Amino acid sequence: MQLFTIGDSISQGFMSGAAARTDLAYSTLIAGCMGLEAGYRYPQWGANGLPINMEVILRSLANKYGDNVNPLEWAFALRTANRIIEDAEDYYERGAGGKDTPYTESGGEKSEYFHNVAFQGCDVADAWALTPSLCKEMIPEDGERDAFLPFSGPSAAYYRTALKVLNPSLAREHDERSQVGWLAEHARKEGVENLILWLGANNALGTVITLNINQTPNDPNRRPHTMSHPERATNNWNLWHPADFEAEYRELLRRVDAAMEGNGDEHDNWKVFVGNVPLVTIAPLAKGVGPVMEIERNGKKSVYFKYYTYFFFEENDVREKDIAYLTLEEALHIDDCIRAYNQTISDVLDEQNTRHGTERYHLVDTCGVLETLAFKRNAGQIGYDFPAHFEFVYPRVNSKYYHADRRGRLRQGGLFGLDGVHPTAIGQGIVAHEFLKVMKKSGVTVDGGLDWPAIIARDTLYSKPIRIMHELYNKDWLAKYLIERFVSGTQPR
Repeated sequence: MQLFTIGDSISQGFMSGAAARTDLAYSTLIAGCMGLEAGYRYPQWGANGLPINMEVILRSLANKYGDNVNPLEWAFALRTANRIIEDAEDYYERGAGGKDTPYTESGGEKSEYFHNVAFQGCDVADAWALTPSLCKEMIPEDGERDAFLPFSGPSAAYYRTALKVLNPSLAREHDERSQVGWLAEHARKEGVENLILWLGANNALGTVITLNINQTPNDPNRRPHTMSHPERATNNWNLWHPADFEAEYRELLRRVDAAMEGNGDEHDNWKVFVGNVPLVTIAPLAKGVGPVMEIERNGKKSVYFKYYTYFFFEENDVREKDIAYLTLEEALHIDDCIRAYNQTISDVLDEQNTRHGTERYHLVDTCGVLETLAFKRNAGQIGYDFPAHFEFVYPRVNSKYYHADRRGRLRQGGLFGLDGVHPTAIGQGIVAHEFLKVMKKSGVTVDGGLDWPAIIARDTLYSKPIRIMHELYNKDWLAKYLIERFVSGTQPR
């Protein structure tokens, strides 16, 4: 097996609120460059993905009501949105995507496993602690609805997604196979030559999604990774203390290393490509508002704001309304924790390479890439060196929240989807570009380069901008309606 991927929602191809486009994920693009596209298996997601697909909802409204929805039409417009959400709910709770229905390919054959086992919401310890059998226990009886949030999409979307990824055939012999478990199985059977490993974002991302910090307690006698998954989920932690993260990540690398050593002497040229943790406060879901301040960390000055709230609010909303927000001090604390995480990752990889006496583990600095791409964090002075294809591509893309005007012209954004957290197809291409640079340098054979015209053409947010975006900006209740369903659908429950 020349390429295997362990990761979370970004590696899965999660876009605009839904696990829908693994075909556009960076690892799929890498597989294509390695000449493996036909043999690199990943799941397709019916009913526009789960939990909800914001792009499909907004396009449906635009198709029905044009570039403007008048006040008398909004009751009907919400029925249109709710129908899309309900269709996904029906598909994944009672239809072909249900927990008791094996995944089948387009030809009708069952899939025993995938080469990409990434799934939304996966934190570091879930890579070995979450199994299909546990997912089945955590999924409620099909047909149950969230009484407190009607039309919220499929229940337990986190576990439904993980179940389909980890045991698509629903075969009993695979019920205890976690992500690392599948890695060990493939290494033992056919060998795994190259592993992509990108985890850690979900040990901090919840702070930005909920605009609230619930940090792990840093109890040396009871680290989070020593607890069961249900117990950790019950605590609803969304920011790991750096000491808790270090203990958890060291355990991950210990297990991954043991699995890869199962390759044996016959496949002894294996490599692992490790992404570190991006600064989640840069994600445009949380917009900086209010007075700005330059803060220096590690010799680099960055722009921070007094408040961070959802993109559709402004500073006066923070002052006058009861809304969620983070303070500058909280945003700094989150970023400082992540910087400590990344130092741990770097240290652990160096230790593993020293132990092996060769460079088996290769760091891909995804955090550094996002920092250089961050528009507001760098006061508009982008330091990222885009691939040559972008030199005369117009409109230019940036990291701001997506916006297009009524004439269908992109006005800002293009790197993040409508959930304000996950990359667009173009953003996934940038990630693939960065991984490929490190992979080529390490000696991995790459047959071709990224097909940027094809990537851009398949990025519908860019190639076919949504003409109704102003409704999302001008009606904060509509944005809140969509964000609430995205947030509820991505939380383990």
